[in-house]
Amino acid sequence: MLTAALGLVALCGSALAQTSSTYTDPDNGIVFEGYTDQNVTVGFALPPINVDNEFLGEIIAPVTQQWVGIALGGTMLDNLLLVAWPYGENVVYSPRYATSYTLPTLYDGPVITSLVGTYVNETYWKWVFRCQNCTTWEGGSLNTTSTSATVYWVSSNVTVEDPASANSSFTKHNDGASWDENFVAAQQGLYWNWF
Repeated sequence: MLTAALGLVALCGSALAQTSSTYTDPDNGIVFEGYTDQNVTVGFALPPINVDNEFLGEIIAPVTQQWVGIALGGTMLDNLLLVAWPYGENVVYSPRYATSYTLPTLYDGPVITSLVGTYVNETYWKWVFRCQNCTTWEGGSLNTTSTSATVYWVSSNVTVEDPASANSSFTKHNDGASWDENFVAAQQGLYWNWF
């Protein structure tokens, strides 16, 4: 379960936050703007003009991280949350939403497709995805015109209750960090060629 730590870190301000940087995924050629901390990488790629309410994303994490979540609006409450975890050779993903500091519930609306480059091996798992209907949600939106939008990731080394199910419950995270995502730099001219 994601907790109040999300809100606390967001309040610390950008003075403590790290900033994103550009990198290319060697498995699919997608140019992401993202951030790596404690061996967890989260990246974003957006259309050149994001009028389509979508983005490409990826999470790369050690297999010791049994699930990873992203708070797109920088805090847990009233923001679209994307949670993913390895299951066998696949990655299970789950869009979530929370109005209180309890286990976030499934959120209808996002259309998510896993893309080339998604894998699970002995040391790492990676989820590459297209997230349609994902830049606006009930009560908020992704600030796609910002050069320093706060995004937060969390993770846990405890396996989710039912790894085969996107509706699985899971325990409170025990790791995480915020960073300033440059969504302007994430806008990529080749976006439509990558899926």
